[in-house]
Amino acid sequence: MKRIMILGASIVQTPLIEQSIKAGYETIVVSPDLSAPGHSLANTNIRLDVRDKDGVLKTARSHRVDGITTDQTDVAVRTVAYVAEKMGLPGIGYETALLFTDKYLMREKCKSLGIKTLEYRLCNSLDDAIDFFEEIGTGVAVKPVDNQGSRGVSLVKNMAELVDAYDEAKGFASDGRVLVEEFMHGQEFVVDGIAYDHQFENLILGDYIFFDLPNVFAASRLHFPSKANPDIVSKVGELNKKIITGFGLSQGRTHSEFIADGNDIALVEVAARGGGVFNSSDLVPLSTGVSSEAFLLNIALGVQSGFPEIKKGLCTCCYRSFFLPEGEVVSIEGVDEINSYPFTHRNNLCELYIGKKIAGNSDKTSRFFVIVSAKTHDELDLHVNMVKEALSIKVFSQTHGHRDPIWD
Repeated sequence: MKRIMILGASIVQTPLIEQSIKAGYETIVVSPDLSAPGHSLANTNIRLDVRDKDGVLKTARSHRVDGITTDQTDVAVRTVAYVAEKMGLPGIGYETALLFTDKYLMREKCKSLGIKTLEYRLCNSLDDAIDFFEEIGTGVAVKPVDNQGSRGVSLVKNMAELVDAYDEAKGFASDGRVLVEEFMHGQEFVVDGIAYDHQFENLILGDYIFFDLPNVFAASRLHFPSKANPDIVSKVGELNKKIITGFGLSQGRTHSEFIADGNDIALVEVAARGGGVFNSSDLVPLSTGVSSEAFLLNIALGVQSGFPEIKKGLCTCCYRSFFLPEGEVVSIEGVDEINSYPFTHRNNLCELYIGKKIAGNSDKTSRFFVIVSAKTHDELDLHVNMVKEALSIKVFSQTHGHRDPIWD
C-alpha cells in the first residue's frame, strides 16, 4: 500500500484526504491542530506546524512516505516542495515553490520575464515603507511577504494608517519582511490552472465580487465563468499562462488573481495550489470535469499518465460567502434545507453552532460559504437568492442586540 502525506487538515483539505482514503492509500495527515476535521478521516495523524520543513521531513522519512502533497493552502507549499526534493519524490522543486509563496520574489520574477507589475518595494523597516509611500503619493497596499488568507493586508491612504499597517503586516510575516505596493482599482479576476510534464492549461477564469467592508480583502462571491469583456478575459488567460510557464512549474494546480483597469492588467498574486473555499475541489470539477484531488495524488505518487481531459463550460457556478457580526450565535435555521438543494455542494456551515463566539472580521479566514451551481448566470443568481433566503442566523451582542449575517 502506498503511503501519502497530506499537509493541512482544515475543512478545505478534507476533499483531498477523502480521495486519498477512497483510493486505498495509507494517508498520513499533518497539521498543528488535531481537532481539525481532516484528522478524523486519516489513517495516521501528526501534530506539527506544516511550515516546519525539517520537522515534516523527519516525520516523512520515519513513515517512509511515497509522496507528499497539499491543496487550498499556501503555507504548506514550500514544505511539500522541500520534503519531496530531499526525499527524491515527485515535486515542483523548492526554488520554484519560493516564487509562488514569496510575494517579493514573485514580482521580481515577473519583472525578469518582462511582465508588467505594480510598483512595489520590499521594506525591512518602517522608514523604508514611509519613503515608498511618499514616492507613490497615493494609496498603497501593505502585505506580509509570505502569508495567506489576506492576514495582515491593509489598504493605506495616509501616513497615520501606514504606521499601524506596517506593524500588523510585519507581525504576520514569517521573517518580518513587508511588501508595500501601489494600489490599483479595477475588476479582479481569478484563474485556476493545471500543469503536467511542464505543460500548462488554464482551467477556469472568473470574477471576484468583494465585501464592502473597510480593510477586509475578501470576496463575497466568486463566479465562473467570467462575465467580463471576452477580450479582457482572453488577455488575462494569456498573461496567466505566460507567468506560470515563465516560473517553470513542472506539475500541479495553480490559482492566480489579477486586477484590470481597462486594458491595463496586473498580477495580484499566483499560487502553486488550487483555489481555496472549495474552488479546487468543487468549482473546478463542476466546470471542467477535472478532479483536482485525483490529479494531485497521482502526480505526488508519480502515477499520473498524461494530461487530464478538460471539458470547458460544463456549468455556471460560484461560492457565495458571508461574515457574521461580532457576538454569540443564538439561532441557526435553514442549513438542512440548503444541503437538500440539488444545486448546492460543499459548504462550511457545519462549523456553525449555537453558542459559537464570533470575533471581529479582518480577513478571509472567518467567512462562511456555500458552493452553488446552475446552467446560466441568471439561474445562478436565483439559486444564490434561495440560499440566502433559506439561511437564518442570529448573532447577539450586548452592544448591538440581534444581528443577521453580512452578505455584502
